Amino acid sequence: MLLLALAGAGLLIYYYRQMSIEASHLEKLISKIERNLRPSQRALPMTAAEAQQRAAEVKNANDVLLKLSLPWSRLFESVESANSDSMALLGIDPDSKKGVIKISGEAKDFDALLAYIRSLQSSGFFTEVFLHKHQVQENNPDKPIYFILDASWTGKY
Repeated sequence: MLLLALAGAGLLIYYYRQMSIEASHLEKLISKIERNLRPSQRALPMTAAEAQQRAAEVKNANDVLLKLSLPWSRLFESVESANSDSMALLGIDPDSKKGVIKISGEAKDFDALLAYIRSLQSSGFFTEVFLHKHQVQENNPDKPIYFILDASWTGKY
């Protein structure tokens, strides 16, 4: 389980680095566009395709910046501190616009799952934690419980 947690942390670090690279690329693209625009060119009308492409580029840049502004260290700290030997985290999917994170994993039993939820709620970071979905894995002899949690946080981090 520790290896799964470490692998999950590694994947999140890789994801963070990819987002950083993409943000850097988009910032360079924005600065290039700004350098190429001169006051006389700003008055020129854009075609619909150019306007649509520029709007898509701006939206992508804003999305990346929003993802980079997430409180990653506080989020990871809260999720990892609530973890136990009877849990295996399988995925973390944050939605920075809504301030919500989906946490998927497997628990040894329902009591371990409830303890994990209570631990996340008491972390001080998450304002609401609720069980979105759970299913007992009948095909596994240990019958672990696959789950998906939704947890939200405030902008105060």
